[in-house]
This record gives sequence, C-alpha cells and structure tokens, in this order.
Amino acid sequence: MAEQSIRPLIAALDAGHGLARVRRPVDPLRDLAAIGVHARSERGKGVIFEDAAGWRVATQILSDRAQWAAALRVAPGELLAIVQQRSRHGTKPVEVGDAPVAATRHKGDAIALDRLPLPRMGACDAAGQMVAVAIAVDPETGSECVGLTRHHIVSPSRLSVIGMSPALVRLQRRWHARGAAMSLALVVGADPALILAAALGTWRVADFALAGSLAGAPIRLMHDEAVAVPMPAEAELVIAGEIAAGDIVSPGRLATPFGTYVAEDAVPVMQANLMLARSDPIFHALHVGVPGDLGGALCLAAEALVAEHIRTIEGGIDFLDIRCPPEAGAQVVVVKLRARVEGQAKTALMGALSGPANWLKLAIAVDEDVEAGDLRDVFWSVASRTHAEKDVGMIDGMRAHPFDAASPLAGDGTGRIGTRWLIDSTMPPLSQGKRREDFARAIPKNLDATDLMQFLPEG
Repeated sequence: MAEQSIRPLIAALDAGHGLARVRRPVDPLRDLAAIGVHARSERGKGVIFEDAAGWRVATQILSDRAQWAAALRVAPGELLAIVQQRSRHGTKPVEVGDAPVAATRHKGDAIALDRLPLPRMGACDAAGQMVAVAIAVDPETGSECVGLTRHHIVSPSRLSVIGMSPALVRLQRRWHARGAAMSLALVVGADPALILAAALGTWRVADFALAGSLAGAPIRLMHDEAVAVPMPAEAELVIAGEIAAGDIVSPGRLATPFGTYVAEDAVPVMQANLMLARSDPIFHALHVGVPGDLGGALCLAAEALVAEHIRTIEGGIDFLDIRCPPEAGAQVVVVKLRARVEGQAKTALMGALSGPANWLKLAIAVDEDVEAGDLRDVFWSVASRTHAEKDVGMIDGMRAHPFDAASPLAGDGTGRIGTRWLIDSTMPPLSQGKRREDFARAIPKNLDATDLMQFLPEG
C-alpha cells in the first residue's frame, strides 16, 4: 500500500526529471520562494531544498496538472475525469497503531514554531507564510471536516489561521457557542489526495472519506490522547492546538493565491499545544501566489466542481475539457466544448460562473482545436473568433471574493460586489457548417506528419 505523504510524489518527480535539488543553504524568508518560482517558470520543475534553516523543504510540486497526475498515480489525460468520478464517493478512513508522524513529539516551549522554515511569498509580505490542511470535528455529530488554511507565526507557540472555509467557520461558531475552544490540527506534508480534498473543502464539505476516495485507499489515521481530532498517520508534520473565542490577530499584508496582497484585519489565533513530526521531516511549503502549489490545488478542485456542474446543461452538451489556469490567479475558467446550436456556448459559460466555484470572475469558451490549458492559444481564439458586441457579456452585482481588490466593498461592508464576465470565442455552431469555414485555423501543410528530429537532429 502506497505511503500517504508527499514522499511518493517527490520520488516520482525525481525519477521523471521533474525535480531540482538545491544543496547549498538557503534562507527561507529571503530566497526560497524566488528560487521555486524560477525553477517552475523556467525549467518546469519542483524543488527540494536540502538545507533551508536546517530543514528539508519541498515546494512547487503540486502546481500543474502533470504533477497532480503523478501525485494521484493516473494518466494526465484521465486526471479530471478520475477526480470527478472519485469525488462522488467516499472511502472510510482506518485507524492504525504505527504512525511515522509521531516519531518526535514536542510540547510547551519545545514546539518552537518560530523555527519552522516559512518562506516570505511576496516581497512586501509582513511575515513568512505556510499552508496546511486544517482538521476540525463537529461538536454535534463528531464528524471531521478538512480545509486549506494559511498561517503566519505570532509567537513560538501561537499562529494565525487565515482563510478558513465556510464549513470550518461554521464549526468554529458551534464550538464557541458552547463556550468551548475549537480543537484544530494543522497538517504539513500530507498525502496529495488529502490536500485536494481540503481544496474541494473550499466550496463543499470535505472529510477523510473524500480524501480516501481520491487516494484510492482509506486514509490511515492516528489518535493522540492530547489531541481531540484524528490526524493522518504518515504526514510529515502536525501542529495541534485550540482556537479560543475572541483570540484574534492582525497579520498585516500577505500574498494571496490570486497573486496579489491583502491586509487581513482580524483572524483567529491558534494556541499550539503539541507538535508531532517524522524523524526526518520534509516541510512542504505550498507556494502562495502565481505560479504555486496552493493555486494548483484550488484550480484542480474548481475544474472538477465546475465540470460536474455544467456537463448536463441543456440535457447534455459536448463538453470536452475545462481549465482554471493557475497562471491567471485561479479566477479564470476556460471551457472547451463542441457547440451544436446557437447560444449553447454562452449557456455553458453562464453555468460555469454560477456554479459551486464561486470566486471565478471570467469564463471563456473555446473550440476543440484550442488547447484550453495554454493561455496563448486561448487568447488567439479570443482575438480571432470573438465579436465583442455579441460574444462578450457581463453580470453585475455578483458577490466577489474578499481578496478581489478590483471589486468595491458592498454597501453594508459585509464583502465585495463585482462583475463577472464571459467571452464566447467559439466558431459558429455545428448547425452552421458553411459559416464555420471562415474561422478554421490556418495550419502549415504536413504539420502533424513532420518529425523535426529528421531535419534538426540534436547536437
């Protein structure tokens, strides 16, 4: 049975020449994020740092679809379909006695959160950040809930909790309504399937059963008498503690998954009571920003949810692919389809913008000859096949993401209100075959049959 941590993915990327190793010492606050972005953007690789403030650190290992396919052990072309299929079911977790994450145990002053290798994601960040899978338990049902959260260190035993999902916020309120603190476990270096389940938890209730289905095997859990929530037995690191009512902090300006900065005014604080770690932990620094691991996780989750939502529109459309490019700050969705009649592409775009992934602000429809994951190809289609007067639409007065600084604050101050827009850059539908001929792509003769190695051999 495969190990449930980031280690199998690291090994797979290493074997496939998709991993760069940095052996010289690196300052996490100054250099780690920059090196990771260069390696991803210029060489298409994830990175392992052998010495980042005394830690081994992995970053940029879940920032694109190829890496996610390797993580879930599926063929790249089957990734979306398999994620959709598996996310419809659940696989109950199992409890085990042998837990590698419990190899070292720290309490009190020994927790020393300030020694963790948190990178400064943006040059103007007020502090280093980390991303974790947050686990809490419903006080009414005893069921667990998982989501992705961001954190900065407040003190050696306290850290902020930024970006809790609506489901986690509801649990926090239930605990505090009972006059009790909410127990929380923060997991670093989790199985990628658990990270994806937590990303899906941004919009739907997610738990260990969902993670097990995505992994293709039950999530193996451990319990500790000092921790009120179950924890993944094979993660790299777990920080457990409590969020008390009214315990808040202002983190200052920090980078967001959208590639911008936001100054958080007041977020909850977790008091850490216990830290468990493997004997030789690898700290997974999910990069916040563009490109990055956090955006890659959120985009794949959004793709799966939106695809499921629009597939049956109008009784079923010729849906071919969907991409939420991380390079576009996780706010753009590209839908590839084969429109059969007039208006069908726009209907699909309306569905994408009104679906469960509720922070998307731009939806673009493309034809089957366009690579939906290549923004250059997408915007060739926008430039060549869009009549702005009839193919561009806007929907005003929609709830916007709190991090979307381009959208103004609502009148009651409860959030932001923005405009979502759609671009139909598809050719005329199949029912108008003659008109489609004018929009055919000009392709060089013998392009598909040409083997460049016959004419430009290496060396």
